[in-house]
Amino acid sequence: MEATALSTRMQKRLASRVSLLALTTLISTIALILMGSIVRVTGHGLGCPDWPLCYGQPIPPFLVGAWMEFTHRLIGLIASVQIVALGWIGLRRYRYHAWLKGSGIALLVLLAIQIPLGGLHVILEIPPETGLIHTAIALAIVGLVALMFALLHPATVALRKQATTFMQDRRFLRWLTVGTVLLYLLLLTGSLVTRLGASLACPSWPFCGVPREEWSTLVWIQVLHRYTAYATGGLLLVLAAYVLRRAPSVGWRRFAYGLFLVLLAQFTLGVLNVLLRIPMTTRALHLTVGSTLWVLVVILWVVVHPGIPDVVQDNEA
Repeated sequence: MEATALSTRMQKRLASRVSLLALTTLISTIALILMGSIVRVTGHGLGCPDWPLCYGQPIPPFLVGAWMEFTHRLIGLIASVQIVALGWIGLRRYRYHAWLKGSGIALLVLLAIQIPLGGLHVILEIPPETGLIHTAIALAIVGLVALMFALLHPATVALRKQATTFMQDRRFLRWLTVGTVLLYLLLLTGSLVTRLGASLACPSWPFCGVPREEWSTLVWIQVLHRYTAYATGGLLLVLAAYVLRRAPSVGWRRFAYGLFLVLLAQFTLGVLNVLLRIPMTTRALHLTVGSTLWVLVVILWVVVHPGIPDVVQDNEA
Protein backbone atom coordinates (compact mmCIF):
# COMPACT_ATOMS: atom_id res chain seq x y z
CA MET A 1 0.00 0.00 0.00
CA GLU A 2 2.79 2.44 0.92
CA ALA A 3 4.63 1.67 -2.32
CA THR A 4 1.43 2.23 -4.30
CA ALA A 5 0.76 5.54 -2.53
CA LEU A 6 4.34 6.65 -3.15
CA SER A 7 4.06 5.72 -6.82
CA THR A 8 0.80 7.66 -7.11
CA ARG A 9 2.35 10.75 -5.55
CA MET A 10 5.34 10.54 -7.88
CA GLN A 11 3.09 10.19 -10.91
CA LYS A 12 1.03 13.22 -9.85
CA ARG A 13 4.19 15.24 -9.26
CA LEU A 14 5.54 14.27 -12.68
CA ALA A 15 2.20 15.09 -14.35
CA SER A 16 2.27 18.49 -12.64
CA ARG A 17 5.76 19.18 -13.95
CA VAL A 18 4.78 18.17 -17.48
CA SER A 19 1.75 20.48 -17.42
CA LEU A 20 4.00 23.30 -16.15
CA LEU A 21 6.44 22.60 -18.99
CA ALA A 22 3.58 22.82 -21.49
CA LEU A 23 2.50 26.17 -20.01
CA THR A 24 5.98 27.69 -19.95
CA THR A 25 6.69 26.44 -23.49
CA LEU A 26 3.51 28.13 -24.66
CA ILE A 27 4.58 31.39 -22.98
CA SER A 28 8.09 31.15 -24.46
CA THR A 29 6.84 30.61 -28.00
CA ILE A 30 4.50 33.61 -27.76
CA ALA A 31 7.39 35.70 -26.35
CA LEU A 32 9.53 34.53 -29.27
CA ILE A 33 6.90 35.65 -31.76
CA LEU A 34 6.65 39.03 -30.00
CA MET A 35 10.41 39.52 -30.12
CA GLY A 36 10.51 38.41 -33.74
CA SER A 37 7.82 40.98 -34.55
CA ILE A 38 9.78 43.72 -32.79
CA VAL A 39 12.95 42.79 -34.70
CA ARG A 40 11.09 42.84 -38.00
CA VAL A 41 9.16 46.10 -37.59
CA THR A 42 12.22 47.96 -36.29
CA GLY A 43 14.20 46.86 -39.32
CA HIS A 44 16.75 44.85 -37.34
CA GLY A 45 16.18 41.52 -39.08
CA LEU A 46 19.82 41.66 -40.15
CA GLY A 47 21.03 43.07 -36.82
CA CYS A 48 23.25 39.99 -36.78
CA PRO A 49 24.31 39.64 -40.42
CA ASP A 50 25.63 36.10 -39.99
CA TRP A 51 24.40 32.87 -38.37
CA PRO A 52 24.70 31.16 -35.93
CA LEU A 53 27.22 33.74 -34.61
CA CYS A 54 26.69 37.50 -34.55
CA TYR A 55 29.40 39.50 -36.32
CA GLY A 56 31.50 36.35 -36.13
CA GLN A 57 31.40 36.13 -32.34
CA PRO A 58 29.18 34.41 -29.74
CA ILE A 59 28.43 37.68 -27.89
CA PRO A 60 27.47 40.54 -30.24
CA PRO A 61 29.07 44.00 -30.25
CA PHE A 62 27.32 46.83 -28.44
CA LEU A 63 24.95 47.75 -31.26
CA VAL A 64 21.21 48.16 -30.77
CA GLY A 65 20.24 46.09 -33.80
CA ALA A 66 22.70 43.33 -32.95
CA TRP A 67 21.42 43.00 -29.40
CA MET A 68 17.78 43.02 -30.51
CA GLU A 69 18.42 40.17 -32.93
CA PHE A 70 20.65 38.41 -30.37
CA THR A 71 17.83 38.63 -27.79
CA HIS A 72 15.49 37.13 -30.37
CA ARG A 73 17.89 34.24 -30.90
CA LEU A 74 18.37 33.78 -27.15
CA ILE A 75 14.61 33.49 -26.56
CA GLY A 76 14.52 31.12 -29.52
CA LEU A 77 17.17 28.95 -27.86
CA ILE A 78 15.17 28.79 -24.60
CA ALA A 79 11.95 28.00 -26.46
CA SER A 80 13.73 25.36 -28.56
CA VAL A 81 15.01 23.52 -25.48
CA GLN A 82 11.50 23.52 -24.02
CA ILE A 83 9.96 22.36 -27.31
CA VAL A 84 12.45 19.49 -27.56
CA ALA A 85 11.68 18.46 -23.98
CA LEU A 86 7.92 18.64 -24.54
CA GLY A 87 8.16 16.79 -27.85
CA TRP A 88 10.28 14.04 -26.31
CA ILE A 89 7.84 13.65 -23.41
CA GLY A 90 4.95 13.37 -25.85
CA LEU A 91 6.85 10.77 -27.84
CA ARG A 92 8.01 8.67 -24.89
CA ARG A 93 5.83 9.16 -21.82
CA TYR A 94 2.55 9.45 -23.74
CA ARG A 95 3.32 7.05 -26.56
CA TYR A 96 -0.02 5.29 -25.92
CA HIS A 97 -1.89 8.52 -26.76
CA ALA A 98 -1.90 9.03 -30.54
CA TRP A 99 -2.48 12.79 -30.42
CA LEU A 100 0.25 13.52 -27.88
CA LYS A 101 2.71 11.14 -29.50
CA GLY A 102 1.96 12.55 -32.96
CA SER A 103 2.29 16.12 -31.67
CA GLY A 104 5.61 15.25 -30.03
CA ILE A 105 6.99 13.81 -33.26
CA ALA A 106 5.69 16.77 -35.29
CA LEU A 107 7.25 19.26 -32.86
CA LEU A 108 10.67 17.63 -33.15
CA VAL A 109 10.49 17.44 -36.95
CA LEU A 110 9.25 21.01 -37.41
CA LEU A 111 11.85 22.40 -35.02
CA ALA A 112 14.57 20.53 -36.92
CA ILE A 113 13.38 22.36 -40.06
CA GLN A 114 12.73 25.73 -38.40
CA ILE A 115 16.18 26.27 -36.88
CA PRO A 116 18.26 25.94 -40.10
CA LEU A 117 15.50 27.77 -42.00
CA GLY A 118 15.98 30.73 -39.67
CA GLY A 119 19.68 30.69 -40.42
CA LEU A 120 19.03 30.46 -44.16
CA HIS A 121 16.59 33.38 -43.87
CA VAL A 122 19.42 35.54 -42.46
CA ILE A 123 22.05 34.32 -44.91
CA LEU A 124 19.73 35.11 -47.86
CA GLU A 125 19.09 38.56 -46.31
CA ILE A 126 15.49 37.94 -45.18
CA PRO A 127 13.59 37.40 -48.45
CA PRO A 128 9.76 37.23 -48.13
CA GLU A 129 9.59 33.62 -49.36
CA THR A 130 11.65 32.09 -46.56
CA GLY A 131 10.04 34.52 -44.11
CA LEU A 132 6.56 33.27 -44.99
CA ILE A 133 7.60 29.63 -44.61
CA HIS A 134 9.29 30.51 -41.32
CA THR A 135 6.04 32.07 -40.03
CA ALA A 136 3.94 29.11 -41.23
CA ILE A 137 6.14 26.63 -39.35
CA ALA A 138 6.25 28.86 -36.26
CA LEU A 139 2.44 28.99 -36.12
CA ALA A 140 2.25 25.22 -36.59
CA ILE A 141 4.66 24.74 -33.68
CA VAL A 142 2.64 27.10 -31.49
CA GLY A 143 -0.53 25.22 -32.43
CA LEU A 144 1.01 21.87 -31.50
CA VAL A 145 2.23 23.23 -28.16
CA ALA A 146 -1.28 24.59 -27.53
CA LEU A 147 -2.74 21.16 -28.36
CA MET A 148 -0.48 19.43 -25.85
CA PHE A 149 -1.19 22.11 -23.25
CA ALA A 150 -4.94 21.62 -23.71
CA LEU A 151 -4.61 17.90 -23.04
CA LEU A 152 -2.15 18.11 -20.14
CA HIS A 153 -2.88 21.21 -18.06
CA PRO A 154 -5.39 20.80 -15.18
CA ALA A 155 -7.28 23.99 -16.08
CA THR A 156 -8.03 22.86 -19.64
CA VAL A 157 -8.61 19.24 -18.55
CA ALA A 158 -11.30 20.59 -16.20
CA LEU A 159 -12.91 22.47 -19.10
CA ARG A 160 -12.86 19.30 -21.19
CA LYS A 161 -14.70 17.36 -18.48
CA GLN A 162 -17.50 19.94 -18.66
CA ALA A 163 -17.64 20.12 -22.48
CA THR A 164 -20.27 17.44 -23.13
CA THR A 165 -22.75 19.97 -24.54
CA PHE A 166 -20.26 21.25 -27.09
CA MET A 167 -18.99 17.77 -27.98
CA GLN A 168 -22.51 16.70 -28.92
CA ASP A 169 -23.13 19.70 -31.20
CA ARG A 170 -21.82 18.62 -34.59
CA ARG A 171 -22.66 21.93 -36.27
CA PHE A 172 -20.63 23.83 -33.67
CA LEU A 173 -17.70 21.44 -34.12
CA ARG A 174 -17.84 21.75 -37.89
CA TRP A 175 -17.84 25.56 -37.84
CA LEU A 176 -15.14 25.67 -35.17
CA THR A 177 -12.93 23.54 -37.41
CA VAL A 178 -13.58 25.93 -40.31
CA GLY A 179 -12.77 28.89 -38.07
CA THR A 180 -9.52 27.29 -36.89
CA VAL A 181 -8.34 26.66 -40.46
CA LEU A 182 -9.38 30.16 -41.57
CA LEU A 183 -7.50 31.74 -38.67
CA TYR A 184 -4.28 29.93 -39.61
CA LEU A 185 -4.66 31.11 -43.23
CA LEU A 186 -5.49 34.62 -42.05
CA LEU A 187 -2.28 34.84 -40.03
CA LEU A 188 -0.31 33.65 -43.06
CA THR A 189 -1.92 36.26 -45.34
CA GLY A 190 -1.08 38.88 -42.70
CA SER A 191 2.54 37.79 -42.77
CA LEU A 192 2.50 37.96 -46.57
CA VAL A 193 1.04 41.49 -46.46
CA THR A 194 3.79 42.66 -44.11
CA ARG A 195 6.67 40.99 -45.91
CA LEU A 196 5.62 42.28 -49.35
CA GLY A 197 5.02 45.82 -48.10
CA ALA A 198 1.27 45.72 -48.78
CA SER A 199 0.16 46.99 -45.36
CA LEU A 200 -1.03 50.34 -46.75
CA ALA A 201 -1.96 49.14 -50.23
CA CYS A 202 -5.54 49.91 -49.14
CA PRO A 203 -5.32 53.31 -47.40
CA SER A 204 -8.90 53.34 -46.08
CA TRP A 205 -11.02 51.27 -43.75
CA PRO A 206 -13.32 49.27 -43.82
CA PHE A 207 -13.15 49.37 -47.63
CA CYS A 208 -10.00 49.58 -49.70
CA GLY A 209 -10.21 53.18 -50.88
CA VAL A 210 -8.54 52.43 -54.22
CA PRO A 211 -10.60 52.46 -57.48
CA ARG A 212 -11.11 48.92 -58.76
CA GLU A 213 -9.42 49.61 -62.09
CA GLU A 214 -6.24 50.67 -60.23
CA TRP A 215 -5.87 47.54 -58.13
CA SER A 216 -2.31 46.18 -58.22
CA THR A 217 -1.04 42.83 -56.98
CA LEU A 218 -0.31 44.37 -53.58
CA VAL A 219 -3.86 45.73 -53.36
CA TRP A 220 -5.30 42.29 -54.14
CA ILE A 221 -3.13 40.74 -51.42
CA GLN A 222 -4.30 43.36 -48.90
CA VAL A 223 -7.95 42.86 -49.93
CA LEU A 224 -7.57 39.08 -49.57
CA HIS A 225 -6.20 39.53 -46.07
CA ARG A 226 -8.80 42.10 -45.07
CA TYR A 227 -11.87 40.18 -46.21
CA THR A 228 -10.49 36.92 -44.82
CA ALA A 229 -10.20 38.82 -41.53
CA TYR A 230 -13.82 39.98 -41.75
CA ALA A 231 -15.07 36.44 -42.41
CA THR A 232 -12.84 34.79 -39.81
CA GLY A 233 -13.48 37.42 -37.15
CA GLY A 234 -17.24 37.28 -37.68
CA LEU A 235 -17.29 33.49 -37.46
CA LEU A 236 -15.14 33.39 -34.31
CA LEU A 237 -17.30 36.09 -32.73
CA VAL A 238 -20.42 33.99 -33.29
CA LEU A 239 -18.69 30.88 -31.92
CA ALA A 240 -17.48 32.77 -28.84
CA ALA A 241 -21.02 34.06 -28.23
CA TYR A 242 -22.34 30.51 -28.52
CA VAL A 243 -19.78 29.25 -25.99
CA LEU A 244 -20.68 32.06 -23.61
CA ARG A 245 -24.40 31.40 -23.94
CA ARG A 246 -24.03 27.63 -23.39
CA ALA A 247 -21.16 27.86 -20.85
CA PRO A 248 -21.67 25.11 -18.21
CA SER A 249 -19.37 26.69 -15.59
CA VAL A 250 -17.58 29.82 -14.45
CA GLY A 251 -14.38 28.51 -16.06
CA TRP A 252 -16.06 28.26 -19.42
CA ARG A 253 -17.53 31.77 -19.11
CA ARG A 254 -14.07 33.15 -18.31
CA PHE A 255 -12.63 31.37 -21.33
CA ALA A 256 -15.35 32.84 -23.57
CA TYR A 257 -14.76 36.34 -22.21
CA GLY A 258 -11.03 35.92 -22.77
CA LEU A 259 -11.69 34.90 -26.36
CA PHE A 260 -13.91 37.97 -26.82
CA LEU A 261 -11.22 40.29 -25.41
CA VAL A 262 -8.44 38.90 -27.62
CA LEU A 263 -10.72 39.11 -30.67
CA LEU A 264 -11.51 42.73 -29.86
CA ALA A 265 -7.84 43.55 -29.31
CA GLN A 266 -6.81 41.97 -32.61
CA PHE A 267 -9.58 43.75 -34.53
CA THR A 268 -8.64 47.09 -32.94
CA LEU A 269 -4.96 46.66 -33.74
CA GLY A 270 -5.78 45.82 -37.36
CA VAL A 271 -7.86 48.97 -37.75
CA LEU A 272 -5.25 51.13 -36.01
CA ASN A 273 -2.54 49.80 -38.32
CA VAL A 274 -4.41 51.33 -41.25
CA LEU A 275 -5.68 54.53 -39.64
CA LEU A 276 -2.35 55.36 -37.94
CA ARG A 277 -0.29 54.26 -40.96
CA ILE A 278 1.25 51.13 -39.39
CA PRO A 279 3.13 52.46 -36.36
CA MET A 280 5.73 50.07 -34.92
CA THR A 281 3.85 49.35 -31.70
CA THR A 282 0.61 48.16 -33.28
CA ARG A 283 2.49 46.24 -35.99
CA ALA A 284 4.49 44.30 -33.40
CA LEU A 285 1.45 43.61 -31.26
CA HIS A 286 -0.77 42.59 -34.18
CA LEU A 287 1.01 39.31 -34.91
CA THR A 288 1.54 38.61 -31.20
CA VAL A 289 -2.13 39.06 -30.33
CA GLY A 290 -3.05 37.11 -33.46
CA SER A 291 -0.85 34.24 -32.27
CA THR A 292 -2.51 34.41 -28.85
CA LEU A 293 -5.89 34.18 -30.56
CA TRP A 294 -4.58 31.17 -32.52
CA VAL A 295 -3.59 29.51 -29.22
CA LEU A 296 -7.04 30.08 -27.68
CA VAL A 297 -8.88 28.76 -30.74
CA VAL A 298 -6.69 25.64 -30.92
CA ILE A 299 -7.25 25.02 -27.20
CA LEU A 300 -11.01 25.40 -27.70
CA TRP A 301 -10.95 22.99 -30.66
CA VAL A 302 -9.01 20.37 -28.68
CA VAL A 303 -11.08 20.71 -25.52
CA VAL A 304 -14.43 20.20 -27.29
CA HIS A 305 -13.33 17.62 -29.88
CA PRO A 306 -14.96 14.25 -29.10
CA GLY A 307 -12.51 12.35 -31.29
CA ILE A 308 -9.53 13.15 -29.05
CA PRO A 309 -9.28 10.72 -26.10
CA ASP A 310 -8.59 11.91 -22.58
CA VAL A 311 -5.10 11.50 -21.19
CA VAL A 312 -4.76 8.66 -18.69
CA GLN A 313 -1.81 9.00 -16.33
CA ASP A 314 0.32 5.94 -15.63
CA ASN A 315 -1.13 5.44 -12.18
CA GLU A 316 -4.63 5.42 -13.66
CA ALA A 317 -3.86 3.02 -16.49
